[in-house]
Amino acid sequence: MRQSVLKKPTLLRQNDTVGIISSGFRILQDTDLDFAIERLAALGLNAISGAAVLKQYGYLAGTDEERAQDINQMFADPKIKAIFQLRGGFGSGRILDLLDYEMIANNPKIIMGMSDTTALLLAIYHKTGLVTFHGPNAGREWPEFTRQYVQALLFENKPVVFKNSEHNITVMREGTASGRLIGGNLAVLCSMIGTPYFPDFQDAILFIEEINEAPYKVDRMFTQLKLAGVLKQLKGIVIGKFINCTLNPSTTPGSFELMQVFEQHILPLNIPAWYGAMISHEKSIFTMPIGLKAEIDAKEGVIKLLESL
Repeated sequence: MRQSVLKKPTLLRQNDTVGIISSGFRILQDTDLDFAIERLAALGLNAISGAAVLKQYGYLAGTDEERAQDINQMFADPKIKAIFQLRGGFGSGRILDLLDYEMIANNPKIIMGMSDTTALLLAIYHKTGLVTFHGPNAGREWPEFTRQYVQALLFENKPVVFKNSEHNITVMREGTASGRLIGGNLAVLCSMIGTPYFPDFQDAILFIEEINEAPYKVDRMFTQLKLAGVLKQLKGIVIGKFINCTLNPSTTPGSFELMQVFEQHILPLNIPAWYGAMISHEKSIFTMPIGLKAEIDAKEGVIKLLESL
């Protein structure tokens, strides 16, 4: 059940203790965890890892029960002030029915990650009303641009403006709109349609990113969003940079280009939209708060939060 009242986690402070999880794929080398601990220490945080992080169960970091137990225990532990995902891949969706959402709702705290973590972030937001954060995984490098947005969102109690610094955007339809930010990885988001963990997108601003998906697969995902009635509910769409989402024209003649797929699905909606926001699998990215209200300006490619934590 979705909570009617939005829950906001407590901001982080220097010397807070935080947890590191791997809710899906296992890491390939222990140094990935070491780097994550160092990265969080640079923010003044003391990081401890979940018991399953260094385990192996096939391609996963421990069994479903072990990975879910890490998350449940970290939300229940008052000493742990935030939870950071170590890496992406696959597997977070396998543990959604093993999480204690009532306990999580009663112990709201920051949880952040991206890619496969989208499943966790959307499920927790939908089931508890807790604001979650689509941001860099702890096992990846955080350049200054990325670190600044993490700092602004998780430590500083003020509204934030998101604007690209490294590459241009492609405006699909100009205009402004406001609504709650909801989104994440497109494939993971679509995989949740029809489940008890899929959030309400009525009057939302959808943000999406993707990697290694051909245009026809992106077309299929947008078609699923359309047929599920999601697209017609939206106030606006912010598309991050899709990485390696093209086809070789010499081997697949006649294929739609990625931008053509976007236009076919988005332009008929007559809502503000643009492509190329710094929400992607690249190193320099925004930290997007799922559930907070924002205003977008598609012509300028700007997202402005209308509320803070």
